[in-house]
Amino acid sequence: MNRKRFFILAMLLGLASMAAAQIKIPETNVSFAFPTNSWKYLQTNKLSDNTVIYLYSYSADYVIDSQGDTTLPFMRIYVRKNYDGTVYDLAYSRFMVQPFQSLDEIPHPNGALEYLGAYTDEEDGKDYEFRMLYIKDRSNILEIRLECTVDNFEDFENEFSEIIKSVKVNK
Repeated sequence: MNRKRFFILAMLLGLASMAAAQIKIPETNVSFAFPTNSWKYLQTNKLSDNTVIYLYSYSADYVIDSQGDTTLPFMRIYVRKNYDGTVYDLAYSRFMVQPFQSLDEIPHPNGALEYLGAYTDEEDGKDYEFRMLYIKDRSNILEIRLECTVDNFEDFENEFSEIIKSVKVNK
C-alpha cells in the first residue's frame, strides 16, 4: 500500500511541475508558465518576416457569460523582431490598431509595462477585459495579452496575474 501511495504522490507532483514548467517563446529569450494545466496551444500566425503571433486558449472547462454564451478566454503573444522603439512606443501603436480603456497602468522595474484594460467588441457587442504586458528582449518586443469577457474576468484575474508574473527574460 505504501508503494501505491508513493506512486500516486509522485504522479501528482509530476503533473504539478508540468503545469508550472516555463514555456519559451520561439526566437526570444522570454518564457512564461501556466499555473495550471488548463491551457492549450492553438496556433502561430506569421504576419510578416518580423512579426509573429502565438495563440493559447483556456481549455479546462466551458466558460459561460451572463447571457448564456460560451466564451473563450485566451492568451495572445505578439512578437515583433528588430524593434528599436520602447515599450511605450509599441503600446501606443498597438492602441491605435486596437483601442481600449486603460483601467490601470503598472510600470515594472525591468522596463516592462503592464496594463489592465477593457473594450466593447463592435461585432458581438460584448464587453471584454484583459491583462497585458509589454516587455523588451534585446531587439525583440512582446505584447502578452490575456483576455476574457468582463462577466468572467473575476474568475480568471488571479490566473492571468500569475501568468504575467511568471514572464521571464533569460539573458
